[in-house]
Amino acid sequence: MQRLLLFFLFMPGLAKAQLGGSYTYQYLQLPVSARSAALGTWNVSTADEDLSMAWYNPAVLNDSMHNRLHINHALRAGNVNSGLVAYGRKLDDRPVNTWAGLMYNTYGQMPAFDETGQQTGTFSASEFALVTGISYTAGNLRYGTNIRLLFGQLENYHSLGLAMDIGAHYHLDEKRLDAGLVLRNIGAQLTSYTPSGREELPFEIQAGISKKLAYLPLRITLTGHNLERFDIRYDDPSNASATIFQLDSNQAEKTYFGDKLLRHLVLSGEFYFGRNFRARVGYDYMQQKEMVLTTYRGLTGFSLGFGFQINKYAVDYGYEIASVSGGNHFLTISADLDEFLR
Repeated sequence: MQRLLLFFLFMPGLAKAQLGGSYTYQYLQLPVSARSAALGTWNVSTADEDLSMAWYNPAVLNDSMHNRLHINHALRAGNVNSGLVAYGRKLDDRPVNTWAGLMYNTYGQMPAFDETGQQTGTFSASEFALVTGISYTAGNLRYGTNIRLLFGQLENYHSLGLAMDIGAHYHLDEKRLDAGLVLRNIGAQLTSYTPSGREELPFEIQAGISKKLAYLPLRITLTGHNLERFDIRYDDPSNASATIFQLDSNQAEKTYFGDKLLRHLVLSGEFYFGRNFRARVGYDYMQQKEMVLTTYRGLTGFSLGFGFQINKYAVDYGYEIASVSGGNHFLTISADLDEFLR
């Protein structure tokens, strides 16, 4: 158990702001591509050729993802490596699209200590998610589902889980408008890391809307996450106002309505410079509020990146400013395999 606790001491370097400590398999909340990282991670309304968007909402699976291969790798703090390898396929002439992928997180070798603090060697840790999904198109509406098989290995502790996403997507072409809704991580931990009992999965409801402007090459996206619960503020005892003996009863209780509302929202923009180059920026208010220092704010919560087409390959880069101590780099290469057969 001491080795397991030591592992979690390394987690803040790759943390994504959320209801910390409440659920298991928190790696499901991490960005899986350079584009999603640059756009603030959460995006359930964008439906184009980017196969990685199906990780967040299976209903965005569409014909432009047919026979497309997606490979992403991320370099995180502490030599942590993660990524996603995925492939999409349309089923014949039916309005059905599918995909499958493998998400991985490897944490390298870490020192192991016994109860007295003596180092006993090293141990490794890794987490994987095998995902497959399907969508069905009915006019302007698409709906879909993802199924994930989850596996975690922390030293000699192992866990197995099963999760499902259910999503819907609506596209209004004449308005250049897209909207998405998804119920994420519905499922259970089948086997737990320890005999103490099974833990809950990070279930949440997300909704988003994307608008591509008519006279400006810009797509604006607003996404709401953790919509099943309004108050997702971290209860920080250092913020309590008190006298020497007790809380100050003369101070009016603060409701923090605006702060509670903004913690659910992620705002992003994607600029289109011709057909072959895109620039991206995102802002996650909750990430900023929970990861900044009281004495220094920096650019925590912001993310940026770009993407370009070179020959038959699409190359994307994203940088997520996770905390004042640094950020995470993402590189994605994807291709339409049909291009190599022509």
